[in-house]
Amino acid sequence: MSEVLDNPSSVMARVGLLLEPFRDADGLTLTELCRRTGFPRSSAHRMLLQLVRVGWMRRTGTTYRLGPKIVELGALAQDHDRIHSAALPAMYDLHRETGLVVHLSVLDSDQVVYLEKVSGMQVTDNTWAGQRRAAEETVAGSAMLARRDGTHSAPAIGGGCPLVDGVVQGGECFRHVVAAFAAGNGEIAALSLAGPAEAIPEDAARRVRREADRLEALLTA
Repeated sequence: MSEVLDNPSSVMARVGLLLEPFRDADGLTLTELCRRTGFPRSSAHRMLLQLVRVGWMRRTGTTYRLGPKIVELGALAQDHDRIHSAALPAMYDLHRETGLVVHLSVLDSDQVVYLEKVSGMQVTDNTWAGQRRAAEETVAGSAMLARRDGTHSAPAIGGGCPLVDGVVQGGECFRHVVAAFAAGNGEIAALSLAGPAEAIPEDAARRVRREADRLEALLTA
């Protein structure tokens, strides 16, 4: 065990696994982390103490949460991300024009990572920036996989109820309009609108495709 912990690459892999459960939990106890990760209690506790010491984690009683340092690093990474920086103005424009939820996501192997979400009190859904999901389970992921594989170039329109990645909220069925685009450096991204089916504008596909094409031209120039 000590040889594994002394190997830097193994240490980073283990820290990554230890942090992974916090994607969908605000706070976790040592017992809960051990159950979710499969780490021995002593090893998990030793890593948590080190993470608390450098500010990556914070502890309140027996509960551990992400610390200010890792939140700061995440914010800096987002601020310096070229796809996020390029797309943010378009996202706010689309949200202002439609009042709907706007997502920016990228394809990471066969998974979708949501880089940003712009929404308001009127329309909400069950996604958040930083969320990771299997690509084939989402409309955005399906559009990006198709773009990557060269089998689809038009906006992907997800409708019907239930959707693969849709939610029924307050009796309303959500619909998604997605346009995937090349983002340079071999990356594939997607811009999407989401909201109650009756609130989706007739020209939603055109609007999303227009912004996606503009971003592709900018990012691949």
